[in-house]
Amino acid sequence: MKRLRKGKKCFFVLLFLLLTAVLVNFVSDVLRPAQVTYGSTWSAFRAEPKDSLDVIYLGSSFAYCDINPSLVYDASGLTGYVMAGGEQPLSITYWYLKEIFRTQSPSAVVLEGTSLYFKRYQNYTQQNVSQMPFSANKLGAIFTAAEPELRTGLLFDLSLYHGRWQEVGRSDLKKAVIPIRKDHYKGYTPVEGVLEGVGQTPSEQGRVVSEEDYAASLEWLDKILDLCREHGAQPIVTFNPSYTRCTKEQYGRNAADILALDSGVLVYNWTDSFEEMGLIPTEHLYDGGHLNREGATVFSAWLGRFLTDEVGLVPRAQTAENAAAWEESAAWWREQNGN
Repeated sequence: MKRLRKGKKCFFVLLFLLLTAVLVNFVSDVLRPAQVTYGSTWSAFRAEPKDSLDVIYLGSSFAYCDINPSLVYDASGLTGYVMAGGEQPLSITYWYLKEIFRTQSPSAVVLEGTSLYFKRYQNYTQQNVSQMPFSANKLGAIFTAAEPELRTGLLFDLSLYHGRWQEVGRSDLKKAVIPIRKDHYKGYTPVEGVLEGVGQTPSEQGRVVSEEDYAASLEWLDKILDLCREHGAQPIVTFNPSYTRCTKEQYGRNAADILALDSGVLVYNWTDSFEEMGLIPTEHLYDGGHLNREGATVFSAWLGRFLTDEVGLVPRAQTAENAAAWEESAAWWREQNGN
């Protein structure tokens, strides 16, 4: 009898803990701000059909402002998604890619290489990590790539966002119950206009990073390349069109260091390729480093053709439903761009 009462007590304790965990997770989902642009758009990414994406684009804002996957698709038939984050170090990108491979099997992974010049901890760790779905990979990002002082909050992110309770509306409740659907943005974030004076003269002063941070970035890049080999994805490292450039010596060192890790990586420095892509710096740059919406439109179409014609990627077969959804996204962006 005692053993039975003890068993019941343990059962109700475990049930209480389980219900508490479920409730805390639900409240966290309600209070956590929805991330639909500016990187880390995990909810919409997870709505993409399993194993339906040809290309994954990684990196920082140089990826999510420059690449519109719907327009890459329009030019090439290649499906894709930008899973980047603001100023995202390669340590977090590694855990992103591990999580991505749980549901997708891309033929290629395109990484914007400026991440090599980020410090160990940048400015958007909380945003980039808290939006990840809870998994062993999120725990990996918390304990190996996040600042120590942020780790407790990232483990229990209710503590990070509890102050939003006064802002909660119907949309917050809805997103906690009904998962976000896939959208036309595919991780892309458009920015509008041209800042004053942009596109006149390129700056080639380079970027400053400590040798320790650069070496650490290479170590994480090596892990990323290992993941690509493990999953049969072609790794491609790019430096996108920019008027805020590293020095030629830095780019030379980057290429040599990347190829030393894996000679099968494709490395492309496109920072000075405006003319061949049809880009006009004074019209298509938002600031020194990011393309505006018009620039991303030109670059994405060029990139789609490059990936099929030069790299040799072949679009995979899609279900009729998903092919129609991609055609709809491409048509939506053509309309947005006045085409």
